[in-house]
Order: sequence, then structure tokens, then C-alpha cells
Amino acid sequence: MSEMLGNRYFIARQYEKAISLLEEALPNSSTPEKIKKKLVICFVQVGKIERALLHFHDLIRKDPKIIINTDPYHDDCPCYEIIPSWENNLDNEEHSQDYYESLGMLYLYCNKEKSIQYLEKALPDTKFKTVISSILKILNETVPVKH
Repeated sequence: MSEMLGNRYFIARQYEKAISLLEEALPNSSTPEKIKKKLVICFVQVGKIERALLHFHDLIRKDPKIIINTDPYHDDCPCYEIIPSWENNLDNEEHSQDYYESLGMLYLYCNKEKSIQYLEKALPDTKFKTVISSILKILNETVPVKH
């Protein structure tokens, strides 16, 4: 029940409300990867980058194609809506580090190469150097296969 309601909040782009419900559903879910994919986006949108990176890294270690092969329509992925505003704010913000990390995660849902570019930009100054290095190593070894 909480997963279904969490999905509705996700679709409505009410990310803060979606987080608690999706997290509640995660331990008992038969499709935890689908929930984690949504949680990454939710956490990025509410500014909880470390929590987003933890789920993102977990998915990448399991199989990067879980994210790479996202179907924007079928998975209701809002990345095409979100990414332009993040990139527009990148030039206006002092704290661009969060933007590089966030864009690196968001872009993997639709463009592996751009994802790698932003994660590489994040690497020199990130406090998550080990995690991002691990993600980059895996992504650079992965050949995407779209279904």
C-alpha cells in the first residue's frame, strides 16, 4: 500500500511525501530496484545528495543497466524535466559541487556519457570521492544496452 501511494506522490512530483512511503515499502518489496531508482531522484530533488548517492551506488554495484536502461515514459522518469533547471542553476550557484553530483546521477537515467562527465567534474572536490570513484570505474566498464 505504501509503495503504491509513494508512486503516486512520485508521479505528482511531491518528492518529500514520496520518500517516506517508498522507504517504508523498500524492505518488503519484490522490486526494490524500482523503488531505489525513484528514491535517487527524490533525494536529489530535496537536496539529500548523500542519501541519493547511497542508493545510486547500490544500484550501480548491482547492475548499472538498472538505471542506464530507464525508459522515460514507462518509468515516469522526470529527468528530462529536472535536468534543464539543474543545469541552468549551475552557472548561478556558488555550491556547484552538489550540482555536479546531482547531474551525474540524474543524467545516467538518459545519457551515460553526460553522467560520466558530471561525475568526473564532481570528483576533485567531492566529500564522496571513494563512492564516486567506484561509480565511475563501473560506468566506464559498462556498455549500455537499451531495451
